[in-house]
Amino acid sequence: MDSVIKVTSIHIIFALIASVLSAGLSLGWFGFKNDIFAGVIALVLIYIAGQICQKLYKDDIKGFSAWLWDGIAPFVFAWFIVYTLLFNYL
Repeated sequence: MDSVIKVTSIHIIFALIASVLSAGLSLGWFGFKNDIFAGVIALVLIYIAGQICQKLYKDDIKGFSAWLWDGIAPFVFAWFIVYTLLFNYL
């Protein structure tokens, strides 16, 4: 499998995890409601996903443009869509 697909897949998996945790924090699943922590969770997880991909595929993915379109953009789109769906329907 191409490294670009692997990087994008890792970021999307982390985005799904972030969206569930963010929706839980926004809806009060953990005993308190806080929308700021929901956004912070997403930032922390995108940083962790980026560091994992940097260690695994640093030779294949170079430059900010590659990281933007292969990792950051898919993460943000997947996180926002799933977070919005969970927040509105749960």
